Amino acid sequence: MANDLDVKSIMSISSKSENSTAPQTRTRWKNAPLHERCSMADMVKLKEAFAEAYRNKLPPSQFRNLLRTELNVEYDDEEFNILFMKINTARNGEIDWEELVSHLLLGYFLNDPENERASLQLPIMGLPTIMRSQHRHPISRILFCPDDRSADGLSGAYITASRDGMINWWSLDMTLLRTAYSSSLTSSTERELRFYDCTAKTFTLKIVITSWEYMNSILICGDVGGSVRVLSFSPIKRGPFRNQPGKSLIQLRHVDLQKRLRLVELSRVHSEWVRQVSFYSSLHCIVSCATCPDSLLMCDLAGSKTHNMFHLDKGVQCFAFDEEAHVLATGGPDCVVRVWNPFVPTKASVTFHGHHAGIVALVLQNRGSLVYSLSRDRVIKVWDVHGQVCMQRTPISAVYNPFTRELLLAAMKIAILVLDEQINPHHTDGVTHSRAVARILYNPLFKVIITCGMDSIIINWDPVTGKRNVLTRDAHTRLLHGELIPVEITAACFDPGYQLLVTGARNGTLKVWNFNTGVCLKEMEIEHMCEVTNCFWIEGRIMAVGWNRHVTEFEEGGTGRTGKAWETRHSDDVLAAAARQPLTLATSSYSSELILWKLETGQPYRRFSCTEPMLRIKMVYNKRSASPQPGPAQGSQRTSSMIRRPRRRAHAASPR
Repeated sequence: MANDLDVKSIMSISSKSENSTAPQTRTRWKNAPLHERCSMADMVKLKEAFAEAYRNKLPPSQFRNLLRTELNVEYDDEEFNILFMKINTARNGEIDWEELVSHLLLGYFLNDPENERASLQLPIMGLPTIMRSQHRHPISRILFCPDDRSADGLSGAYITASRDGMINWWSLDMTLLRTAYSSSLTSSTERELRFYDCTAKTFTLKIVITSWEYMNSILICGDVGGSVRVLSFSPIKRGPFRNQPGKSLIQLRHVDLQKRLRLVELSRVHSEWVRQVSFYSSLHCIVSCATCPDSLLMCDLAGSKTHNMFHLDKGVQCFAFDEEAHVLATGGPDCVVRVWNPFVPTKASVTFHGHHAGIVALVLQNRGSLVYSLSRDRVIKVWDVHGQVCMQRTPISAVYNPFTRELLLAAMKIAILVLDEQINPHHTDGVTHSRAVARILYNPLFKVIITCGMDSIIINWDPVTGKRNVLTRDAHTRLLHGELIPVEITAACFDPGYQLLVTGARNGTLKVWNFNTGVCLKEMEIEHMCEVTNCFWIEGRIMAVGWNRHVTEFEEGGTGRTGKAWETRHSDDVLAAAARQPLTLATSSYSSELILWKLETGQPYRRFSCTEPMLRIKMVYNKRSASPQPGPAQGSQRTSSMIRRPRRRAHAASPR
């Protein structure tokens, strides 16, 4: 029996307050669910009524009177019977307090907005595409270079550079366009900055800026002393980078540079090396970070009061921001991902723990609702900012193209990951199955639709509103290298009373479910890694057929995992079956055999070949062996198969 604290904990989950469920407003709740009708006072009264009942349980008539007297709720016979069967999970004709509490908790959970917007597809679904980098040394930098200096991510090329001076240009589909070599690269250790003309295929050196000790930046640059320098120039006629007749190379010293460019210096804003710089265009701010207590600076170049310094003990190694949603994410040596409001530098809005090495790269997506983080141990984690949870992790340096939604990771090889592929609204709303639907069933008792998918997900739908009632993930799984892998659902059916659901999977397992709560009640297996192609629930028995070539029968109330095998009469996999109660079961195999069975005894009595429908094949009964007899369809073989069959063991004969 639950105590008073149970009642308070239950009611704290509900989004409705006690005032909103006052007696004078109950007349508006004609069709509202039971969990929306109960206030705190009502829960206390219900608990007391169960405590006073015989054996602390209520039959249907008493429970109906309790709802009428205490909650002023009146159901018609059909509505009450459906409600009672949903609450009475034990199916014993009596409801106890724990069952009522479980039903209310499930209702509160289904009303949770996080549950409503939960996607059935993980942000990273497939394996990365691995390709050769065409570099002899590991890639030290990968960037995206748009055409004509535009911001269009669908027109341009990727550039990779390694320490040996090799630079490769790649198309958007990662086809190698050209290769160039340079003895000294951009941002080299020679204290000079070189500009190359990348628009032509010649890779011509155009400008070299020397005396680098007096100038440490191109556009925005951070140095080892913690200073940030910004070069501002006019893009009209390419500004300082315009071609001069007769000169293929232009050299500018620091004094001459100040005449042509506007230089802004933020001296020693950090006490350590500047790790990353960027331009926050919507706020016209410069953002820089370093691994020191003065971790991240956001400064307005226009001279306004925007000058925020974010302080963290171990500093910031990398950052990312979304200009539309004004969301800032930081990562550093402390292995923590933090999400900030850029205007509130005192405290992070959300913190994510889980990395075991320093964070080196961040990507924000979907207006700051998803954060992708990469750590030094080559682990990628996906974080849900709204739900404040880690959605996915994958153990695997980096550029993100927001237009193609691709993340490119480069080392000795290049890996391409598609991040949260954009949903086509003409095909799906994103809340249905992520893979093909294997079975659709309508339940006339509860008036719901059950769908079972190849993504190993079972969904209970309201056909009137289109709302998901109950979602069951990973219905069938198998253990592979210590990790649970979802297994495709291939068969499903209801029990004769339409209160339970049995599902079959590609690995040979069957499970019995309470589809109103998503609870698995029983698990069975016809044969290991042997696909179940169909299943039936016939008064007291559960039957399944599949790649084991025979019918397997399970007792409805049995506790065993394995069942009784009928005689093996098929020479190939059973792909289809149908039952006509209470007399006949028909099974058909890949080799076009059709066999009729007596449901009462499990004995075959007719055999046909679908290739010759008018030919009736004589049944041969052999007491010594139950092996299949030769027939005209036995010689057919499969020419191809999308799914690789497991190696089958020999089936022993069972006496008839």
